[in-house]
Order: sequence, then C-alpha cells, then structure tokens
Amino acid sequence: MTGKSASQRSTLFTSIALITWLIVSPARAQSSGRAWTVSTGDVRITCPMTVGGSFEAKSSALTGGLSVDPESAILTGELSVDLKTLDTGISLRNQHMLENYLEIGKGDGFDKATLTNVDVGSMASGVEGQKTFTARLRLHGVTQAVSGRATVSSRASSVRVDASFPLRISDYNIADPRYLGVGVKNDVTVKVLFTATPGR
Repeated sequence: MTGKSASQRSTLFTSIALITWLIVSPARAQSSGRAWTVSTGDVRITCPMTVGGSFEAKSSALTGGLSVDPESAILTGELSVDLKTLDTGISLRNQHMLENYLEIGKGDGFDKATLTNVDVGSMASGVEGQKTFTARLRLHGVTQAVSGRATVSSRASSVRVDASFPLRISDYNIADPRYLGVGVKNDVTVKVLFTATPGR
C-alpha cells in the first residue's frame, strides 16, 4: 500500500468489502431464511383397481409453502389440498369417493388433506437435486407419518418441486372403496407437483 494516501486506502478497502458482500449474500440468502409460497400446484392420486387398471383423482387446489431454517439450513413447510375439489373424471365415482369414503363435511380434518412437518433435509449444499423427505399427513381425521422422494429445481425466482409418496388407505380409517364388486386396492400413490415463488 506504499504511496497511497489514507483516503485512497479507505476507498480501496470499502470497495473490496462491497464486492465480497455481493458475492457472499446470494448464497447466504438461498440457504438462510428464504421462504416460498405455492403459486401453482397439481395433486394426483393413482388408485389401482381390484380388477386391473387404475384411475387418478386430481386437484389443483394446493396451498402452503416452504422455507429454509436460518440455523439448520433444513427445508421445511406445510402443504394442504382441498379434498372437495378432487376429480376422478366420473361424477358418480366422485360422489361416492367424497361422501362415502372421505366423508367430506363430517368435521374438522375431513375436508382437507394436510402435510405438516415437511422435512426435505439440509439445503447447505444447494436447493436443487433429488431429496428424501418425511412429513406428517392428516387425512380423514387421522395423522400418520409418510416419506417419499422429491426432485427440487430452481427456475429464475421460483422453485419447482416434484414429489411422490405411497399411502395405505386403511391407515386412515377409510372404508374399503368398492362399488358393484369393483374396488380400489389398499395401496395408492400420491404425486404432488408445484411451483413456489418467494414469499413471507
């Protein structure tokens, strides 16, 4: 620093500090306290039938969000779907599913399926990639632990999550779905695909 005035040295140090802050801050923001709110979502439940084949119950009424804990860098959150919006493509099947089996309107915990304590693991090495997640699913008034796989990717200012997990109908005190001798097998697969944007 020989030959530089105190004012010049002060300006140089300030410039270096500013550049360092600009480099470090984006990485820190990605893994400390950042939150995303679901903007668009799609839930599909694949239901294998006892006679072969399968059908899907679909809904786009997904709400909730995810955030990165500033201390642990773990991605956590809560997601919920309005079960009244589930559609299987056949109106009579919709009616039986909602009224006889999911018992919509029966009381608290019956109109929505909610994933709480969603834990996608540490984001310290980055947001993107395949992750194993755990959560608590509240369905038909019953809460059970679930686990599955999720693929997380970032697109500009949004995050895209593609997740799936197995579910056993009997674990939630839901009667064996059956109509005219044709039923749904006990093991179904839930797939959740959503895009989330930065939010509080």
